[in-house]
Amino acid sequence: MNGSRLRPLFRRAVQAAVFVLMVWEVYRFYRFVYYGAPKPDATDAFCPIVGTFDIIMKLKTGITDPFHPAAMAIILASVLTTLLVGKVFCSYVCVVGTFLDLLTGLRKRFINLKALSGLGKRLTSWRYYGLLDLLLRTPKFLIAGWFIYTMVRFPPQVMVAIAQTSNASADISLFKWWVELLKGEHPLAAAVMALILLFSLFIPRFWCRYLCPLGALYGVFNLFSLVRIRRDRCTCKGCGSCNGCFVGLKPSNMVEFNNTECTACLDCSGKCPTASIAPEVLGRRFSPLLHALLSVALFFGFIGLFIHLGLWHSQAPKHLLALFLYRNGFVTPWVKETLGPM
Repeated sequence: MNGSRLRPLFRRAVQAAVFVLMVWEVYRFYRFVYYGAPKPDATDAFCPIVGTFDIIMKLKTGITDPFHPAAMAIILASVLTTLLVGKVFCSYVCVVGTFLDLLTGLRKRFINLKALSGLGKRLTSWRYYGLLDLLLRTPKFLIAGWFIYTMVRFPPQVMVAIAQTSNASADISLFKWWVELLKGEHPLAAAVMALILLFSLFIPRFWCRYLCPLGALYGVFNLFSLVRIRRDRCTCKGCGSCNGCFVGLKPSNMVEFNNTECTACLDCSGKCPTASIAPEVLGRRFSPLLHALLSVALFFGFIGLFIHLGLWHSQAPKHLLALFLYRNGFVTPWVKETLGPM
């Protein structure tokens, strides 16, 4: 099996492995909440706002958040990997992206969803779709910018206070919100999520394209990536085989791909009959398969480094975690036993 066929299989395998791992970590978090099992650290991946906040707090105060260091580690690993090889977190690691890819796969496999695919193609071929697409991609950058601007403006002492109060139990509060959502207590949020999923059926990665502020943040760093992905106009036949990008790009009309949207998945490279699209470092081309292997190795290598440096495991004692759960309404037997008479 050659590299052009092995690379997409490798990416899908990594996506599936990370997805299964995070489902398992959520189950472990469930056991922590209701049965007092050890709290997993990997679920901090679902708290990117906390991770970004902690990085800014670290830069301004020198203080490391003892409650969610893994959140900061994951954001740092993603940013560093993006600066080296591109925005690969979105194409290899992000569980939301993987779930949306599964929806796209369902659309392609089931006959009753083919109409949605056709609707999506008609929409993207609309005369003014390019302008509409540009306008719809703007809000995620505004949201990301607003979050960063707000965090930077916080005085150092306020940041420390936030880290010790609301941020300290952010993962528990998020879990509580999802429990309430499943109970039907957030109908507006449920309706919005249903609409996003519906749009995702005929526009692949709808959330990633138009709404994800974290992807927008990584996209800014992608502009400065060491690895550049380029199309060789001398060998390109202009056949358009590379088109069909899941984030809506048209590789056949591009020369360099290091923009705010490209996730460096290199699916377009695998479709090219003349191998005209490839990653480069300082003008020297290398294999897309090597890029895939390097991307995954770098991200998880950075995670391993942060674990080694002690920037992963929460320092919150069990009694404090029980108190956080109690304040969020999880008055389970182990919480009552740990806290004693209140």
